[in-house]
Amino acid sequence: MIKRFHPNQKNSSEDLLRSILDSAFNGILSFRSIRDEQNQIVDLQWIFINDVAEEIVGRHSDELLGESLKETVPFFVESGMNVRLMEVADHGTSLSFEQVYPEAQHLRWFQISVVQLGDGCTVTMQDITQFKEATMEVQSRENKYQRLFEESIDGIFFVDHDFYFLDANEALIKGFGYTLEELKQMSFSLLFESSEEFENWRGQLQSVGRNEEFEVTLIDRVQGMKYCLVNCVSIYDADSKQDNYIGVIRDMTKRKKAELQLLRAEKLSMTGKLARTIAHEVRNPLTNLSLALEQLKDEIDEQVEDADLYFTIISRNTERIGKLISDLLNSSKPKELQLEKQALNPLVREALDLVRDRLHLQSMSLVEGYADDLPDLSLDTDQLKIALTNLFINAIEAMKEEQGQLKVATYWFEDKICLEIGDNGQGISKVDQHQLFEPFFTGKKEGTGLGLTTVQNIVHSHQGSITMDSELGEGTTFYIYFDPEL
Repeated sequence: MIKRFHPNQKNSSEDLLRSILDSAFNGILSFRSIRDEQNQIVDLQWIFINDVAEEIVGRHSDELLGESLKETVPFFVESGMNVRLMEVADHGTSLSFEQVYPEAQHLRWFQISVVQLGDGCTVTMQDITQFKEATMEVQSRENKYQRLFEESIDGIFFVDHDFYFLDANEALIKGFGYTLEELKQMSFSLLFESSEEFENWRGQLQSVGRNEEFEVTLIDRVQGMKYCLVNCVSIYDADSKQDNYIGVIRDMTKRKKAELQLLRAEKLSMTGKLARTIAHEVRNPLTNLSLALEQLKDEIDEQVEDADLYFTIISRNTERIGKLISDLLNSSKPKELQLEKQALNPLVREALDLVRDRLHLQSMSLVEGYADDLPDLSLDTDQLKIALTNLFINAIEAMKEEQGQLKVATYWFEDKICLEIGDNGQGISKVDQHQLFEPFFTGKKEGTGLGLTTVQNIVHSHQGSITMDSELGEGTTFYIYFDPEL
């Protein structure tokens, strides 16, 4: 049986195909190659464009079909798309890429797919503007949060459910002295001074999923203590199906030290007021008592049994009370300094000369190390010698005979000059360390507790600062810092 075709069947098929292409969601364009005498493609000719593509390029098919691509849609040339299309038409290698298309109000993004079609090519343009804008918005947020993460002054950390580091920002890395690679091998618990403190922090975090303004004492790589506030929240990780944690560490060490210095200054001021009151109220009757004692000595018969013994006891204790009042006044009032520009190292050696005999008699060793690039400082020779001698004697008395080693060194620490005085004595407990510079606090049986208060007062009068570090059974080290700019 011979099939017969209706005369209009071909046109009907073309109309059907066009109807299908026009109903597509994507823009579809087809081109035929225009070649020169050397058979090189120099342009493309429009042979098809559907309704969606007409809306994209802003031209009707009647204006395009049979025309040159270069002459009809300049954007294809300006963006270099025409070159890509000609390469596909010439070599047959399919191509897919993203392309932004400018419109009057905004930019539109398209996923462009190009395939060879005879001696030409067909282009499919899929509108991905919404997806692209959403992606760019997410990327913008990620960049914003990444920048916040990287440039934050506070340390930011990200740990897994076992509290091992996953990530940390530059502030935390610099603040604690570890590299990121080292941190990723560590548990967050290793930054805590006390394991008990870590367990309390972790318990609160795991029970409620967050903790705020949690005060902790953390330690850096060189065992330096940092007083910090930690804020942390749990974040569910869909991949591991477990809670991870992200947190912020705010280093409050400088503020804490400033608060302690202010508190000590206030206490010192109160001590001074108390001392002046005591001096006024006690010294007058004490003077009368001394005068009466001298008068009594003249009137009592020398034959009275044990009279001299009692007079000696009264006289000695009267003098002790007077000295105690003088020490209290001296420790609590600001020092009137006679400042003179001079080198620190010779002054330290002169102060050491005052205790060398003690070291020698107790067979203790002395280790000295002085930086030779230190500038001259404004120092009061006599006052600073008093402070240093006090620290040297305390160190000697804390060490065992024939085993003691006194270490004295000067060096640069950041932008300050540091004087270090250390011993390998009995050390000081953590509880006592917090009270060490308090007036009347002492670990000695017959001490007044005013020696270190005086030392601190002298250092502060030089606009310096003093800190200490100690471990029981290991020894104690004092650090005195001077500002070379003052």
